[in-house]
Amino acid sequence: EDGVNFKDIARLTSGFTGADIENLLNEAAIIAAKNGKKSISMTDITEGINKVLMGPQKKSRIVTEKDKKITAYHEAGHAIVGKKLEHCDEVQEVSIIPRGMAAGYTLSRPDKDESHMSYNKLIDTITMMLGGRVAEEIFIKDISTGAQNDIERATNIARKMVTEWG
Repeated sequence: EDGVNFKDIARLTSGFTGADIENLLNEAAIIAAKNGKKSISMTDITEGINKVLMGPQKKSRIVTEKDKKITAYHEAGHAIVGKKLEHCDEVQEVSIIPRGMAAGYTLSRPDKDESHMSYNKLIDTITMMLGGRVAEEIFIKDISTGAQNDIERATNIARKMVTEWG
């Protein structure tokens, strides 16, 4: 469609291989066709990107109100911390619809392609990753297993900061 922004697509697909881009465009075409459209919109492309990155939406999965509440606070924690910290990538999307193994997600994408990450960006990224856990503690007065992947990713960055990047 005319409203497709190729600059945004390039930014959102930073790090994608040619095969990844082909896959997301195929997904976008399927989404457009399912909706009876003859052309692919930016919305279709964004959904295709999300499907490639996070997996398909699991709309049929029954989610309890308690789990929805935990996920909402958790993802809001990521988004708010990401918005407030100077060196975090821009938050693109927040969802509590399960995808893949995730109960929800906060998707951030860089504004520009950079080969190097500064110490400040690494620290802010770790902080954002842990923002979900902190939000659970503050608003639910308890913590859940929902931060498992966040902790693994934050630990991986912290370990590399010490053992590889000095």
